[in-house]
Amino acid sequence: MKKSDIALIVLIVLIYIVFYSNIVSSASVEGVSMYPVFQNGALTFYQEPVNVGYHSVIIYKSPQLHTYVIHRVVRVDGNYYVTQGVDKISNPQPDNQIGLEPAPGIPQNYVVGQVIEVDGYIISIPYLGYLSILISSFISAFAR
Repeated sequence: MKKSDIALIVLIVLIYIVFYSNIVSSASVEGVSMYPVFQNGALTFYQEPVNVGYHSVIIYKSPQLHTYVIHRVVRVDGNYYVTQGVDKISNPQPDNQIGLEPAPGIPQNYVVGQVIEVDGYIISIPYLGYLSILISSFISAFAR
């Protein structure tokens, strides 16, 4: 058995553990608002929100759009987080000014998770999120 085969098996086992454990959850990125931090179709990992502060990347359920949003916290105001995408072309203003979140920001109880960072680097796997996006699109097409 080659070293590359062993490395591939270890990688598959790690991915299996990550996906099927409750320690870490994954999310697929759709859109370009967080480019270059995330590419469209990237897979990222998140955990329970702890010590969320300025510059943290969070996942929240938008009460306006009823969809999940992955954006960076640009202001903490009491129990509310004001967020914004990193790409200044597609997100020139904070989300509370463009209607993605209420005017005071996202309440803490709408935050689903906090994207995992290691030494300031966000962990994501490019293109792997397309698989999840494709499967959910396929399921929703047949659910209609």
